[in-house]
Amino acid sequence: MEQQGQQRQQEQHREQQEEIRGQAKIFAPLERKSRSAAVFEALKGKIQSGFWKQGEKIYTEADLASAFNVGRSTVREALNRLKAANFIYTVPGLGTFVNAVQSPLYLDPENIRDVVQVMEFRVAYEPYCAFLAAERVTAPEIDALVQCVGRQEVNVASETDLSGFAEADMIFHSLIASATRNTLFSHSFDLIREHLLKQQVISASYAERRAKALAYHRQIIQAFRRRECRQAERVMREHVTETRNAISALLR
Repeated sequence: MEQQGQQRQQEQHREQQEEIRGQAKIFAPLERKSRSAAVFEALKGKIQSGFWKQGEKIYTEADLASAFNVGRSTVREALNRLKAANFIYTVPGLGTFVNAVQSPLYLDPENIRDVVQVMEFRVAYEPYCAFLAAERVTAPEIDALVQCVGRQEVNVASETDLSGFAEADMIFHSLIASATRNTLFSHSFDLIREHLLKQQVISASYAERRAKALAYHRQIIQAFRRRECRQAERVMREHVTETRNAISALLR
């Protein structure tokens, strides 16, 4: 009986795999963009079209990788974006499900207009983050900021590790949001993290932009050490405003 039960389970699994492979035809060919972005768009489209209903379990990571003929890391990145946009949620041990209420907020880091929107948000949001952080930042957090600047100093004149410079830049700003001790500021940064990285990569492509970012970061750290809240706020406002203007010009 036990052997029969195992055989039946194997048959059911094979049937399910055949169904998944058949369903792969419902997905349009991936566009010429990052594969994770293409998978994200395809899955989002299926959710919005009602292919998966609210509360319904979607395919597993392995099944989606097979359906799209991509690696599991690509699918994982797409699923993380869907979670960040509140389209899906995961229940450990059970799977991933379509959310009952989908977030009205979704900004595409590949869309120039959305990149500019995020820059405009940063001009309003980050200066006050710096003000609060100057008041509340700890010595270990300042040390972590210094380490980020150190990473940027290593390759500020180099053209070989632009992504490393951009990543250190993003971590720097993330640490400041965390140092506010305000969960809303931290959560807001998480919402724009991917878009911020996109902007940093664009900015890091220019040696002049890298040098300016580094100079601003040093000034911000100095203001933190002295607990100069207004100075930290002023420098951050100048930093993100100047960055917004430069990136807007580059994108045009």
